[in-house]
Amino acid sequence: MTTTTFAAWVAPVAEQMRASRAEVVEFARSMQSEFWELRPRGVDGWTSKDLLAHIGGGNDQMLQMILRAVIAGEPIDASVTTMDTDAENTRGVEERHDWPVERMIAEVESTGEEMQTLLSKLSDADKDRTLEGLNITMEQLLAVVHAENHDGEHLAQLRAATERAG
Repeated sequence: MTTTTFAAWVAPVAEQMRASRAEVVEFARSMQSEFWELRPRGVDGWTSKDLLAHIGGGNDQMLQMILRAVIAGEPIDASVTTMDTDAENTRGVEERHDWPVERMIAEVESTGEEMQTLLSKLSDADKDRTLEGLNITMEQLLAVVHAENHDGEHLAQLRAATERAG
């Protein structure tokens, strides 16, 4: 098994993202088929399955797009900074609506692995890079991502759905 290394300023974010993603996958694999039709609080109109679809392919892909550009030394696509995240989330969930849960879990794993690979390519030189269109540095962006803990937030919603149902 290969050990992935990260710049010191990236490591806490990468570890949180890795651990949260692993918890989502473990939780998803443990759920019975009936669970996926429950409606968690805080995600109006979405089922647990929709929330899983969002975790794997929602607007978090925006971060991957930014990281790809930073790593390649290219400007960030302006569409990323002006994206209607609500519309993008809805589109992503609708696109995956008929997918089996196992395919969604595989996507959650795959996008998590890609994120780890991208984060491992950030260097100390990227830390203070100002992201055009966002007017923050790469370090500041990752601090926001770390504080938000997107996967952890949605995992809590999924877990709460089981408590209400049980």
